[in-house]
Amino acid sequence: MRKRFASGSSLAAVVAVVVFGAAGCSPTVTPPVVTNTPPTIESLAIGPRAEADQPIQIAATVTDAETPLAQLTYTWSASPQVGTFSGNTFTGNQALITWRPPSGQTTPNVYTVTLTVSEAYTSAGQAKQNVVSKSTTVHYNDSPAEVRDLARDFLVLKFANFNVSPADAVSNFSDSCPGKAAELSDIQQNRTNFHILSGSFIATAPSFNSSLTAGTVQGSCQFEDIPNSGPNMGLREFVSGTCVMTTVYENFRWYLCQSNFVPPYETTLASLRGRVPGQIGRSLPGF
Repeated sequence: MRKRFASGSSLAAVVAVVVFGAAGCSPTVTPPVVTNTPPTIESLAIGPRAEADQPIQIAATVTDAETPLAQLTYTWSASPQVGTFSGNTFTGNQALITWRPPSGQTTPNVYTVTLTVSEAYTSAGQAKQNVVSKSTTVHYNDSPAEVRDLARDFLVLKFANFNVSPADAVSNFSDSCPGKAAELSDIQQNRTNFHILSGSFIATAPSFNSSLTAGTVQGSCQFEDIPNSGPNMGLREFVSGTCVMTTVYENFRWYLCQSNFVPPYETTLASLRGRVPGQIGRSLPGF
C-alpha cells in the first residue's frame, strides 16, 4: 500500500531538514596566518650640509624578505620645516629621493630628516602592516640671508652703537681671519675719538664661491657720529659710502672675515680714519 506524505507543516519540516543538512556539509576554509618580517632601513645618507631652496639627494638602503622594494610605501619628512620631497627612485637596494629645504627659516640650524617605510600584507584574512622609521640630521643654512643678517648686525647694531664694546662688536668675525684683529683696532680707535650715534646698511644680493665656503656682501651704508676733539668737536657728522664685508663658512655657519669701506670720490680718505669700519680705499676687490 502506497503511503502518502501529509500536507502542510509536515512537508515543510522535511524540506527544512534537507536544506540544513546540505548546508552543514560545506567545508569552512580558514585563511592562513602569515608571518611577515618587517622591512629594515639599514642606512639613511645625506650630505653634512643642506642649503635653503637647493635640491639635495638622500639615499636610504632598505631590505625586505618578502616584498620588492618598489612595492613598499615610503614617507619622508623633515623638521622643523618640511620643505619638499620629489622623485622617489630605486637603484639596487637603495631608495633615492630629492629634498629641497625650505627658505626663509632660522639659519644656521640643524634639521632632522625621517624616512618611514610601510609594508602591507594579509594574515588570517585581516589587513596587516609593518612600519619602520629611521632619522638622520643635516646642517641647514640659508646663506644669502645669513650673511646679510651678519653684516647688518655688525654695521648697524654693533659698530654703530657706542655702548657695544669693541670685543663684543667683532664677536661674529672668524678667528682665522686677520680682519678680526684689524677691525678690533679700528673700533677701539672709534670709541676713543668719536661718539658714534647710529648706522644704516642696505645690502645687495651677496655673492659666493662655487663651494659656498666664502662670500661677499655689500651695500650702501651711512654712519652718524660726534667727534670728541678737533674743530668739529660736539657737532653731529654724517659719512656715507659702500660697505663691503667678506665672509667665510666654518663649523657649519657663516662668519665675517674682513670689513671694507669705499667712500664717495669727493671724500678724502684721511677724513674717515676711525669713523668708519674696516679698510678704507677705492681699489678694493670688485671696484
